Amino acid sequence: MTMTRVFSRRAVCAAALMIVPAVMAAAFQLQPMSATIELDGSTPTTTFEVSNATDQPVAVQMRTTTREILPDGTELNDDASNELQLFPSQLILRPGQQQTVRVRWTGQGTPERELSYRVVAEQLPINLDRTADSESGVRMMLRYRATLYVRPPGAAADLVVRDLQADGDTLTLTVENTGTAHRLLADGALVLIADGERTEMRAEEVDPLVTVNVLPGGTRRVSIPLDALPVAPDEISFRFDR
Repeated sequence: MTMTRVFSRRAVCAAALMIVPAVMAAAFQLQPMSATIELDGSTPTTTFEVSNATDQPVAVQMRTTTREILPDGTELNDDASNELQLFPSQLILRPGQQQTVRVRWTGQGTPERELSYRVVAEQLPINLDRTADSESGVRMMLRYRATLYVRPPGAAADLVVRDLQADGDTLTLTVENTGTAHRLLADGALVLIADGERTEMRAEEVDPLVTVNVLPGGTRRVSIPLDALPVAPDEISFRFDR
């Protein structure tokens, strides 16, 4: 099924780095960067792998947060420890060591729609290398923010284009997710009509749309420079294939 909203141009013309003083810290890795707990009757758990591929030990703190995305893309987070249980939540990894971290959803009942969280892995600012000079150098503290979804049975996205407007050199697309699961705008496509010719441009080819995630019940508003389009369109629509 194709969902579009058309306007006439003639008419409308996942790792942050924290830097603190100290020795150069050992890096670590978190995998995967996105996971889903399916509430299908089985144990509501999933796992992440934390690994240390360096020659120095590293300490890691794990925590979970809620995840809400405002229309402009701003993400709001709050503590989710009462909804998700981590084990272990603190790790000290020896050089070359890998550790499995289990995440369990502890919510009651079945949610009406998919829930979105962050699993945060942060390197602790402590010096585990006793041979290093703790007063020199710079320690780069790694922080990973993986995505975790808790999905009830039958959850599905339903994206609706609420507005598509051109103002000067910018096209603004507003999309609402009236469904029960998230979906990326990169799954859609821009349909351009110029001098009667139709050109389709996959959203994954449009930089501002590539990482836009519309959570269930949420709305996203994205601005796209018109000069980023391959033609100067007279009409533009945005569609989703189901």
